[in-house]
Amino acid sequence: MNPKIEWQNMKDHRYLVLYFHGHFSAEDAQNAISTISSMIGTTEEKIIMAWECTGMTGFDIAAREAWQIFIKKIKSKIEKIHLVSDKIVIRSGAIVVGIFAGIKISSWATLDELYTQIKNGPASCHPVVHAS
Repeated sequence: MNPKIEWQNMKDHRYLVLYFHGHFSAEDAQNAISTISSMIGTTEEKIIMAWECTGMTGFDIAAREAWQIFIKKIKSKIEKIHLVSDKIVIRSGAIVVGIFAGIKISSWATLDELYTQIKNGPASCHPVVHAS
């Protein structure tokens, strides 16, 4: 499945981590939306998402559009979104999603940078934050 989706516990928080690889198609987006919807269910708990996109090569416009509509729909359930990618095209797509959904997305070049921030706190790394 693209992306692979799993819960991870890190430093007293639970993260919904999505590992994207290759090309993210419209069909992948629909499958991911369905999976995430069942994983978060009707919980009132705010979630922190990490989108690990270093293995992503691109995405369909229809996938981005479906994704941004879904993220806007679940916005009230999201505490934070972290994007991990060093590719400008992937970061640009995430900016569009964030602006459309009205959610700030912090960008990290590597998963190690994000894990360092989680482990040591916000003063240890300085993400690029895309304002909503």
